[in-house]
Amino acid sequence: MASTSDDKLVAVSKPDVQQRRLSGSLHLGPRLSSIKFGKNSPAIGSKLTSDVFNNENLPTDWADVGLLIPHEAIRRQMTMMCQSVAAMPRSPGKDERWKITMFSSWFVDYFFVSVEEHHDAEEKIYFPWIKSKTEYPEKVFSKSHEDLIAAMTVIKDACNEILQKEGNGCTDQVALLKKNVPEFETEMRAHLKEEEETIPQALRDNFTEEENDKTVEKILQGGGFALMKKFLPAVILSTQDWATPEFYEDFIGSIPLPIKHLAIKYFIPDFENVAMTMRDAPTMEHEPKLRKVGCCGISFCFPCIL
Repeated sequence: MASTSDDKLVAVSKPDVQQRRLSGSLHLGPRLSSIKFGKNSPAIGSKLTSDVFNNENLPTDWADVGLLIPHEAIRRQMTMMCQSVAAMPRSPGKDERWKITMFSSWFVDYFFVSVEEHHDAEEKIYFPWIKSKTEYPEKVFSKSHEDLIAAMTVIKDACNEILQKEGNGCTDQVALLKKNVPEFETEMRAHLKEEEETIPQALRDNFTEEENDKTVEKILQGGGFALMKKFLPAVILSTQDWATPEFYEDFIGSIPLPIKHLAIKYFIPDFENVAMTMRDAPTMEHEPKLRKVGCCGISFCFPCIL
């Protein structure tokens, strides 16, 4: 069944300023400092996608987990992204155009926005905060962020071309995606690996869990509800997969109640029905119907109209 115009999501490059301001008075993020880490690892090693943490090197505390929470979400999204690009028809016919247009909408409106904001927050908030107390090893992080954003922008431009052409005559764009997306995934994984090898010890040696919570909250406030709606579902779903049941329960419990309500009742169902469907469209045989999920159905409800 063909999707209607109401199903199409408008691509944005940054969360709306007004949405950012409205989120400012509400605590948005989980508090790792409220979770007690014991002798047992909070993770199931075999479920991790990390190139650093595994059954032989399990994460142990807030410093490890603080990185794994966003990184595991990003890596899982990239795995599915690569599967979708591999499944794309090289020269989509009239009845296959929806496969590449839906994927392109997901990349532009969800993945690019989330990862760009993640890198931006590290450069402007997180890394300067770490450097305020320690001579943090520069390595290639700053340049790597720029290179990764540049690589993503090339992919985003191809996706925008596909959307502008409504999937017609997009053989060149599909070829670019098939080449560039796997290359980007490899580079991004290497970048995440480098961070997971170096940042946790710098955190343990110089900061407390409470200080880390405050800095992460500052990052979340910068993104606001608009970004949270796009990225929090991926974080929660991935954490549910790699974390032990005990840690997952504590993690969910550390999320402020209003945000947890929105996530469970609205953000996650909407993410599963819309974002994940668009992402996985190239792997599907029949065009899906996108069904947005409202949190309460009231026309003037702020979360519903985001």
